[in-house]
Amino acid sequence: MEDYGQEVPTEEDAVKAFADLVGPKMAEGLWGLAVQSLGLERPVTSPADLRRVAEHVMEVGELSRVAGRSLKVRLITYEALARTAQS
Repeated sequence: MEDYGQEVPTEEDAVKAFADLVGPKMAEGLWGLAVQSLGLERPVTSPADLRRVAEHVMEVGELSRVAGRSLKVRLITYEALARTAQS
């Protein structure tokens, strides 16, 4: 992935993106509830699970939808580039 300049998105990245829009306490709470309701454990590390949490948070409201969609696009891009790099 070095050729593409992309690093795997992390839970920390996701929560920070939410915090930029809704504040740190709300972001932490939303993320934690989404993780719990999906039966996952923190920290969420796999791109597939991060995408599931992002999709779940997108359902909460307009601002979280923006942050969730941004994370989802980043994850999809990362996964596509990772497949390309492996070929």
